[in-house]
Amino acid sequence: MDVYTGVQAEEFREDASGVTVTVNDVKAGSKKDLRAQRVLVAVGRRSNADTLALDKTGVEVDQRGFVKVNEYLETTRKSIFAVGDANGQQMFTHVANVEASLAVHNAIHGSRKRMDYSSAPHAVYSHPQIASVGLTEEAARKGHKVIVDKARYFDVAQGEAMMEKDGFAKAVVEAHSRKLLGFHLIGPYAPILIQKVINAMASGGGIDEIQTGMHIHPSITELIPVVLNSLKDAG
Repeated sequence: MDVYTGVQAEEFREDASGVTVTVNDVKAGSKKDLRAQRVLVAVGRRSNADTLALDKTGVEVDQRGFVKVNEYLETTRKSIFAVGDANGQQMFTHVANVEASLAVHNAIHGSRKRMDYSSAPHAVYSHPQIASVGLTEEAARKGHKVIVDKARYFDVAQGEAMMEKDGFAKAVVEAHSRKLLGFHLIGPYAPILIQKVINAMASGGGIDEIQTGMHIHPSITELIPVVLNSLKDAG
């Protein structure tokens, strides 16, 4: 499988034997034709807030059409809150559930709780499975001195028994505080494995919570402390 990043699909042409897709490599300034049997178009989602007649409420939308909210999920109109896909922050059901609970507290109970997206995870149920939470190494290095490392599934006993040679985990940790900034998994059970990291990040983000706990042997969960115990300076 070849993965092309930084390219734009400009057109596709269908014939009796399949489809030709013309892509433009933005950085290189060149075009390329790719052949395929089928084309799957996945271009993201757009707001449908225009169906809500928001112009009658005083609620403003951003340039993409999503409802503007502050850190308390309150819109530009006092006492009106927006959660989930409507605000366009992170369009996942699990994020919307947390947003809804927080908005209820702020709207009904008068509390002022801020929405924190730093430990909001996402997963892709592809093959291999993918799961991620927090910052990438590239994003983290813009504002932090970090230590990073990877570990393969094959580095732990159960991963070896599964003969999983391609899967891996990657940790991104702030150097001086040992706080988890990001964690990324590609391989079997990735969305399940990352929950341990999500919980640690949500409760303060330190890696000690994971490292000091016992992990059943053999189990694939041993992958998490293995990568944390091998962290090295990323510069």
